[in-house]
Amino acid sequence: MIMQTDHRRRSMLPFTSTFGRRLLATAAATLLAATALGAATVAGTARPAAAAAAAITTPPMGWASWNTFAAQINYNVIKTQTDALVSSGLKDAGYQYVNLDEGWWQGTRDAAGAITVDTTEWPGGMKAIADYIHGKGLKAGIYTDAGRDGCGYYYPTGRPAAPGSGSEGHYDQDFLQFSQWGFDYVKVDWCGGNAEGLDARTSYQAISDAIGRATAQTGRPMVLSICNWGNQSPWDWAPAMSNLWRTSQDIIYWGESPSMSRVLANFDAAQHPGAQSPGHTNDPDMLIVGMPGFSAAQNRTHLSLWAISGAPLLAGNRLDQLSADTRAILTNREVIAVDQDALGRQGTRVSEDRAGLQVYAKTLAGTGRRAVVLLNRTGSAASITARWSDLSLSGAVAVRNPWTATNLGSFTTGYTATVPAGEAVLLTLTGAESGTSPTTRIVGTQSGRCLDVASAATANGTRAQLWDCNGQTNQSWTATSSRQLMVYGTKCLDAYNQGTTHGTSAVVWDCHSQTNQQRNV
Repeated sequence: MIMQTDHRRRSMLPFTSTFGRRLLATAAATLLAATALGAATVAGTARPAAAAAAAITTPPMGWASWNTFAAQINYNVIKTQTDALVSSGLKDAGYQYVNLDEGWWQGTRDAAGAITVDTTEWPGGMKAIADYIHGKGLKAGIYTDAGRDGCGYYYPTGRPAAPGSGSEGHYDQDFLQFSQWGFDYVKVDWCGGNAEGLDARTSYQAISDAIGRATAQTGRPMVLSICNWGNQSPWDWAPAMSNLWRTSQDIIYWGESPSMSRVLANFDAAQHPGAQSPGHTNDPDMLIVGMPGFSAAQNRTHLSLWAISGAPLLAGNRLDQLSADTRAILTNREVIAVDQDALGRQGTRVSEDRAGLQVYAKTLAGTGRRAVVLLNRTGSAASITARWSDLSLSGAVAVRNPWTATNLGSFTTGYTATVPAGEAVLLTLTGAESGTSPTTRIVGTQSGRCLDVASAATANGTRAQLWDCNGQTNQSWTATSSRQLMVYGTKCLDAYNQGTTHGTSAVVWDCHSQTNQQRNV
C-alpha cells in the first residue's frame, strides 16, 4: 500500500449499529477513532439520472456485431443476424437489441457535416436497417466514438483506416441523425478520446446532453452505452448520465480465441456495486458465449458470472450458426431472471475460505431470495460452501440449480458443492431473512453521524470518516463471517499499512485475509 500523508486528530467515539453489536476489537476502535473528526472532502451522493438516458430498468439484452464480424458488417450481415435472433428463440427469451458496432461508417460527411454511408453496403441508408430491425419487433443500436477519429482509424480490422469516424465536433448533429434514423441505443467508444487526451466525464456529459436534445426533437430516447474501458473511473460519474459503462478492456480482440482468464479479469474489473441501480449498470463487455473455442461448461460459467453481476447480456456469437447447446445456455429463463432481477443489484463476494474459492451473492426481489455463485479459480476441483449466515438467511433454505432446473433440497446452515477447476456453480435460494440486514449503517452514539467512505470513492486508500447519515451505498456496511466490515461488496475497512498505533488511518481497501481488516463485530 502507498503511504498516506493525511494525519488527523483522534477522538474516541463509541459506535453502535443497527445490527446491535459494538466494534470491540482494539484495531476497530483505532480505525474508527481516526474517522471521528472533519474530512477534507464531502461524502458524495449520486446525481439523479440525466433525462437523456433512456428509461430502462433492467440491463440491456440483445446481440452486437463486433465479437464475430469486427468492422466487416453491412445490411445483409445485420439482416441475417436479426432474422436468426428471432428464429433461434433469443427474442422470446428477452434479447431485444441488434447493435451495429464499428465498421458501419467510414468517416464520410456531406458539405453540411451530416454523416454519409456507402449505399451499396447499406441500401436505403441507415434508416432502412433500423426499420428492418423494428419490423421484427426488436430495437436497433448504433456506434460512434467520442473523439474525432474512431477505433476504425486507430485499429482498423478488416477495412482500411477510417479517419473522421468519430463524433467530436458533431455531437448534436450526429445524435440527432441517429435518433431520426430510428436508433434506440448508441455505444460511444473512446479510441479518439483516449488518443486526444480528452476528459471522459466532460465529453460523455456533452454527449448525454446532445442525446437529450435529440430526444426532445424526435421523441425517441436512446440507451447510452459509455465505452471508455474503465479509464477515469466511469463508475464514479457515468450513472448520472448513461445506462451502462464499460469497466475494462475488450473481452476478446479480433482474431483471438475466447479466454476464461479474460472473462475473469473483466468480471473482476466490473465490481463496483455502489454504482449500480435499476437501469444503470457496470458493463464487463459483450458475451463470448458460443464463440469457437469455448466449451459448454465455460459458456455456463461465463453467463453465470454476468448474471450474478446484473450485467448487460449482449451476445457476440454468430446467431445463424447457433448450436443447440449454445441456444439452450443463452435462452435459459431462470439464469436470465437472475440477471434481470428488478432490484438491479450487483452480486458481491461474501466469502473466500481459501484463496481462489469464492462465493458471490446477489439479493433478489422478494423476501428471502438470493442468487449465489460458487467460483473456483484454482487448478483443481474443490468443495465450496455458501453459508446462510453470510447471506442473512436462516432456518431451512431451499436450494435450486437454475441450469438444470432442479431442486436440490432444503438445508439449514449452508450448501456445499464440488466445483470443477476454473468453473462456477450458480444457485438460487429461497428462505427466511435472518433479521440481520445484509447491510447496515454504523452510527456514532455521540455524534449521530455515520461511518462513511469519503466522496463515495472506490479507490484503495480512500479514507473512512464520519458524515451526516444519508442512506447512500458509501455508508452501507456488511459484517462478514471473516470478521470484516465490507462496503461496496468488494472493499473492507482497513488499518492502513498494517498500522497498530494511535492515529493509524482508517481506509477502505480490497478485502483480503490479513488481520488489519479483522475485528470483533
